[in-house]
Amino acid sequence: MKGSKLVITFMALILAACGNDKSANKSQANSENVASSDSTFPTRNQYPFGLACGWQVASNNDTMNIFYPDEFAKYWVALVPMLPETRLRINGRYPDARYFSYNVYDPLLRPSDAIADFEIDPDNLNNLNPFSNENVKPGETYTTYVEFTEKPEVRAKNTVYAGSFLVGDQPVKQPLLTSVFYRTYSPQNGLDFDGGVGLPILTLETKDGNFEILPTADCVEPLLPTLGYTLPNLGINNLLLGIDFPDDALSLTSNIIPAGTSDAPSHVFRGVPEFYLTFLAELLGLPALANTVESQLPDTGGGGFLSNIHNSYIYNIYFRSKGNVILYRAKAPTYRGQEGVPFGKEQLRYWSICNTEVITQRFSACLKDEQIVLDDEGYFTVIVSDTADRPFNATTEHSLNWLPWGPYVDAAIVYRHMLPNPQFSQTISNIARGENIEEFMGDFAPHRAYCTKEIVEETKGSAKDVFNACKNYTTENL
Repeated sequence: MKGSKLVITFMALILAACGNDKSANKSQANSENVASSDSTFPTRNQYPFGLACGWQVASNNDTMNIFYPDEFAKYWVALVPMLPETRLRINGRYPDARYFSYNVYDPLLRPSDAIADFEIDPDNLNNLNPFSNENVKPGETYTTYVEFTEKPEVRAKNTVYAGSFLVGDQPVKQPLLTSVFYRTYSPQNGLDFDGGVGLPILTLETKDGNFEILPTADCVEPLLPTLGYTLPNLGINNLLLGIDFPDDALSLTSNIIPAGTSDAPSHVFRGVPEFYLTFLAELLGLPALANTVESQLPDTGGGGFLSNIHNSYIYNIYFRSKGNVILYRAKAPTYRGQEGVPFGKEQLRYWSICNTEVITQRFSACLKDEQIVLDDEGYFTVIVSDTADRPFNATTEHSLNWLPWGPYVDAAIVYRHMLPNPQFSQTISNIARGENIEEFMGDFAPHRAYCTKEIVEETKGSAKDVFNACKNYTTENL
């Protein structure tokens, strides 16, 4: 224990510059739509370039477009030393956004524990949580803790546990560092991803809360990757999306590498090994092997790719050797904020469709629930193609939503379901291993087709008619 105290004292001296400067200006909510709060929210200095920020890295849709992100989400990352007899305190304000959460991860990039917005009580217990109570303004303060211990049978209020993770059924102690991810989705009213309330402030403190060991600075954005928003946007996404893939580029290799199956079957994402083995099997045109992988591979548990514990995912892998136009169609779940859907009665908090690339892990573009136009039957139809191959009628006026493919050989369509209503049984997270996705999800299951620009443009009628024409083309020609 004496050695632990020396380590704590030494680290406190090194990082004293982060400071708990009570004379600094308090970070205030900057949206007219958020409530004010008179709680004892910590006041800290801000430094240029995001120096001394508790969050060391932030996702960035242009330069940090990796791990298959959602275009309408952002996460901030803190690597936290798990010193003995300490914990991490997080002081935040409820953002004006569709969702926020904290996840902690194991060394395999799997979420090992998490807490969602509606589970976090405000500091002033006379106030209400806007994520569980309609007509409550965001902006009030809350305090969340990350304990460096195993999850107990009875969880403490507002607490995430980072002390262990599972290997099979066996708990294994987490190493000396844990990663904490703060996520927000779909900020409201045109706000930045902080939801108009700034970033949460992190403090490493003794387990009893009596002594602040590492009181990190307040910050607008961390050092990486943009030096606290001082580096310009490089426009990498727009540059890539401006490249149309040559239509005949695969003709010389298509007979050697089959590259895909015409069905582009749906798979539930259950972990990194399974995902890449499925990709390899379908690249080689071996659907039977892909089915074996999905049904026989041991479940690694917890996902991976820094996935969010509150999300579940279906993915479908396409290859240009089968066609340069993709169609994707399903009945749309309801979402929070949807017109005519009562608060708390929505089927999902949020859902989205993203076109991503398997090897680079970049998204080309995404569509979120509120952007997607439905047909008269409540179905969405998404077309994916290069700009040069986009059918003239692939517009929302025709109930056809469009996403760019990007300059890639493959495309992985990722369909996200977040925080399902317990009454919505057909959500992705309820699909058991080996269960038939189409049978389980019914109308909500995605259906797929390859197509040509000409068939889409020549088909008269509804979005359903266009999809059926493309499905017939897929069945008869691929």
